[in-house]
Order: sequence, then structure tokens, then C-alpha cells
Amino acid sequence: MTGRPKVRAEPLHEQAVVAAALKIARKRVSDLTMRAVADELQVSVGALYKHIAGRDELLALVVEEILAQAPPMAPDAGDGWLALRAQVLGIQALMDRYPGLDAAVMAHSPKSPKATELRRQGMAALQQEGLTLDEAYNVYRGVSWLWLGSRVALEGRPRRQADIDTFAESLDILVSGLNHHLSRKVSAS
Repeated sequence: MTGRPKVRAEPLHEQAVVAAALKIARKRVSDLTMRAVADELQVSVGALYKHIAGRDELLALVVEEILAQAPPMAPDAGDGWLALRAQVLGIQALMDRYPGLDAAVMAHSPKSPKATELRRQGMAALQQEGLTLDEAYNVYRGVSWLWLGSRVALEGRPRRQADIDTFAESLDILVSGLNHHLSRKVSAS
């Protein structure tokens, strides 16, 4: 019968909605709609709106969940430069698991609490290497721009091994060059 409510065995909550959205997003982000999530959860679309205001909020929650899976950087990780490299490569690999969500991550990251925490961790690790706050910010920003450019260049397609290798080499060159430049600047002072 049309309009008959769907019956779900367990109560609906935000984490279940986000998990269903991630499952859908792994296949194809264009399939990530409130209707698709409702179908995945076996609930009505109206039931979703009791937990999520709409697709924008759903994408923001998905981005937070993805970024929560990113490798953390502890300020006492040893070598802050290597920790930054590991974090960026880890985020790249993480994004590879969710093809097509690059645009959503880029759009939501500036206001994302988790992205802010990752930046804070990265800058703190670099400050442990003797960088000033401004220098750490500029290094983190430069690495972020490299990452953003590499994701945009994919135009939504999955990364090939050549893409992975080229990015890792470019990241190594950038990090090494910044480290060398800033080390010389400190020793000249």
C-alpha cells in the first residue's frame, strides 16, 4: 500500500544514518540522496528528517566521519615532518575509499571541527620541530594545497598507481624543500 510506513527493527539514530550514507557513498556519491539513505535504513524519508536537516547536513556529517578516520598526529610523534607526510598520505588513502567525496570534503573542511583538529595537530607537530606558528601554518597550508590540487586533478576518477606514486614523490619534494629552507633560515638567525 502506498504511503505505508516502513518498519525498522532497531531505533534510528544519527550514527546509523551516517553509516548508511557512507555505505552508499562508497559506491557512487551521486547516489547519496536522502531517499537512498532512507531506503538503505528501511525507513521513510520523513523519519530521516527527524535526525538530519537535509542533504547538506548529511554531507557534513559524512565528512566528519571520514576525517575522524584520518591518521592522528601527536605533537610528540618524533619527527613532525615525517608525521605530516604520514598524515597526508593517510588522508589520500582514506579518500580513495570514498571516490567522489573529494568535493564534499573540500567544501566542508573549512568549517569542520575534525579538519580543524587535524590542522592543529599538524601545526603542533611542526612547531615541535622548531617552526614558529606562522611557519607551521604556511607549511601545513602548502601541503594542503598540494593535496587539494591532486584531488581536483583527478576530476572524480579513482587514483591509479601512477597518481599515487607521483603524489608521494611531489609530497616528499615539497616537505624536504620546506624543511631545508626553514632549517637554513633558522641556522642563519
